[in-house]
Formats: sequence, structure tokens, C-alpha cells
Amino acid sequence: MEVDPKTKAARKSEGGYCFPAEGEQASGEGEAPDSKSHPDFLRRLVEYTLDMISVLDAEGRVVYNSPSLTRYLGYLPEELEGRSAFELVHPEDLPRVLEAFRKGTAAPGVTEKVEYRYRHKDGSWRFLESEAVNLLHDPAVRGMVISSHDVSDRKRMEEELRESEEMHRSLVRASPDAVTVSDLEGNITYVSPQTLRLHGFEREEELLGLNAIRLAAREDRDKALAIYRLAINEGMVRNAELTALKKDGSRFPVELSVAVIRDTQGEPRGLVAFTRDISERKKMEMELRNRNEELEAFAHTISHDLLTPVAIVEGYAKAALEADAEGRPEAERECLEAIARGARRMSELINSLLQYAQAGHAELEELTVDSEEVLLEVLMDLEEEIQRKGASVRICDRLPVVRAEAVKLRQVFFNLIGNALKHMGEVEDPRVEIGAQDRGDMAVFRVSDNGVGIPSALQEQIFEPFKHFSMDGTPGLGIGLSTVKRAVRSWGGRIWVESSPGEGATFLFTVPVAGS
Repeated sequence: MEVDPKTKAARKSEGGYCFPAEGEQASGEGEAPDSKSHPDFLRRLVEYTLDMISVLDAEGRVVYNSPSLTRYLGYLPEELEGRSAFELVHPEDLPRVLEAFRKGTAAPGVTEKVEYRYRHKDGSWRFLESEAVNLLHDPAVRGMVISSHDVSDRKRMEEELRESEEMHRSLVRASPDAVTVSDLEGNITYVSPQTLRLHGFEREEELLGLNAIRLAAREDRDKALAIYRLAINEGMVRNAELTALKKDGSRFPVELSVAVIRDTQGEPRGLVAFTRDISERKKMEMELRNRNEELEAFAHTISHDLLTPVAIVEGYAKAALEADAEGRPEAERECLEAIARGARRMSELINSLLQYAQAGHAELEELTVDSEEVLLEVLMDLEEEIQRKGASVRICDRLPVVRAEAVKLRQVFFNLIGNALKHMGEVEDPRVEIGAQDRGDMAVFRVSDNGVGIPSALQEQIFEPFKHFSMDGTPGLGIGLSTVKRAVRSWGGRIWVESSPGEGATFLFTVPVAGS
């Protein structure tokens, strides 16, 4: 087919970019057609490429759009020809796109890629990624050739991934457990804020790259290593207990769970550990063990100390009935007196048990009390016993206001001072001294006497319920000091004794200072 050279020249002179019409030769007339240079080959190559091909003039007006424009953006190519390509760019992205175009027109060659939003014919926004080649000075093109492809799906997936990562970060930040991620060798790659607080660190950089095994106490590092290896082999290890370290070297018990992190092929690529401080739980477990021991002591008391006077009362009651039946009034009277003594003994024991139980009851409300006022009330109650013993009682210090319940503090003072008077022995000048000193947020009280003293072998046992020890043969139920211990523990304090036989005893106990 012959093509008029004028038509060909006219099309070039119009400044537009057109592929040769069907039947035109891309090279000199009469040449044998080459499939790769044949105009149909080039046209179809552009028409069916996956990318959108656009040509813009130096001012950014559309000279040409490939048919793929319709597939991606809904417009027919002729709808946008002659219009500014920047009309449909998102306003927020327009400055960046204009700057990239300006740089591209200033120098020949390929521009850098730029991502931006472009309005679809249906009004929605699509993300495009474009790259341009400056062919403004090429007489065959005279334009900026833009290759674009739709990256909306990729951007959506990136956004979903970002949201997913943010959600997981939020879950990690909100988790009460410390979260630590490491590679398969245990080298730390991520720590949550809880991990920093748990181990006493301030900056994430202090832990990154450190082997997680070093956060365990030295004696538990083999155990921690075994936990990590077991997790790699089995996928997860739950609720393992070990001793951990803080930055300052202090130790604390933790519960550790470790799980494997796998890649998309299911291969292990790291480990995530969840750690929680179980110091309070361990403290409660110890408290529970102590309470169980006390319950066992209660059971022993009920089965022995309480049943014994009951048996005595029953026995004397039978004897009284026999004496009455036989007309022996004196014997009957003696039996009734014995029954009364047994009843009094049971009453004393029951009252002591009630005091002991009440001493361990923890108050929900925080109370403050002037310890000196409580002590003065106790000394008034004990005045008759003090005079009978001929003892002197001295308050050595100004006693502080403390955080405790007045009734419990009174129990402590009453029992300790009463015990000191009871077990004074035959000393010529019996003395009791009471004092207190501040030690930070705790006050340390002392009740000292110059009595018979307590052997070191018994100094722990005397605080156990229903264990009665007397150096001078003084009777007792063995509940007084255990009641004191329960009261002191109820406000978070501790009690101990310092003594040597024949040199008196000093009982010391701690109470939180008010305002601490």
C-alpha cells in the first residue's frame, strides 16, 4: 500500500506522537519488512503492555495514552489528550509530582520513580508509581515518556500490614508481661517497655544484641538455655519458673513462656519470650504455707488442749453425780469446783484463739495511729500487774505516728509487756524499757526487760502458736507471741528477739511510718 509522503510529514509537523499507520514503513520505502521493526509489532507492544504508557509535552499536557489507561483508570485515551496530566493528581501529592516532572524536563535520561494518587473516572483514588524518560529532544517523540503502573493493591497491603504491626505493637505495649524477641541463638532483637522496667533498664539499646540467657541468675542459666532449646524443638514452653536479674544485680523470681517465631515457609527464625515477675505470688504462697502450718496448730489445739478440759469437766460431772447419789456433799463440792476451773480454762483458751485469729485480719482501709497514745493506754491496763511485780517501766523515745490499726498495735504492746512482766523471774530490780527509731519508711520498736532471758535455740519457736516455753515455770497457753507475730505481719512488718539466758530479752518489731 502506497502512503503519501506529505501525509506522513504532515503528521510529524503537527507535533503529536503517532505510531505509523497500518501499511506504512518504519524505514526506507521498498525495504523488506522486519517483524521487530514492523509498525504492527510496535503498536501491539505498546497497546498490550501491562504498564500505562503516556507521553507529555514540556508543559505536561497529554499527547498520548496507551489503551491500558482504560483498564487502570477508566478513561478512554482520547478523553485526556490535550489536558494537563496534573489535573487529576491528588492535591497533597501534586507538589512532589510537579517537582519530579520539573527535574525530569531539565535533563535527558530516566527520572527517579515517584508514587502518588490519581483520580479514577469513578471518583476514587488509585496509587500509581511512575517513571519517565526525557525524549523532548528526540524528533521522533518530542515528549516525556511516562511508564506508570497501579500500585493500589500493594499500598493497601502495606497499609494492612502497617495496621497489623501497629495492632501487635499495641498488644505488646498493653501486655502485663515483658516481651522479648531474640534470634535462634538467643541474641535479643526487640524488647517491650515492660522488659526494660522488669529488669531495671532505661534504654532499649542497652539490651539489643545481649544474649537473653544473661538476664537469668547465674545458677539458672543452664535451665534457661534448656527452656529455649526445648521451645525450638517443640514450638513452645509454658510457665517455667526461674530466678532473673535486674541491671543492678538484684534477683527476683519470674515465670517464663517461650514460643518459636516461624517464617512463611514454617521454618524457625526466632524466639519470643513472655516474662512476668512472680514475687508477689511467691510471697502469697509462703503466706499460704505459713497459714497452713497455723491451721495444723489450730487442729492440734482443738484436738488436745481444748478437748482435755472438756474431758476433765465431763469426768468431774460424772463424779459429782455419783457423789450426790451417795450423799457425799463434800466430794460433790470438790467436783463442782474442778468443773468450774475446767470451764474457766476453756474460756481462756477460746478467747485466746479469737484474739489470735483477729490479729491476722488485714484491714482494707489504711489507718494511722499515735503509737505513744496506744502504749500509755496499755500501761494503764497493766498498772496493777506492774505494781504487783514492783517493776519500773520507762519510755525511752518519742514514739512515732504509724500506719497500723490501733487494736492490733495494742495487742502487740499488751502481749510483749505482759510477757516481760510475767517471765521476769526473781530479779531484784525488774525493769521494762520501750523505745523506737525511724529506719526510712519503717519504725523499729523495742520492748526490753532484764528478766531470765531466752535460749537461742528457742528464739524462733516462741512465735509458733500453742508452743509454750517458760524458763521460770510460769504457766501459759503459748498463744500470746504468735498473736503478736500475726498482728505485726498484718501491717507488713516483722518481729524478732535478741536475748541470752540470764541477761533479759529485747523484742523488736517494725511498723510502717505514717506518710511513708
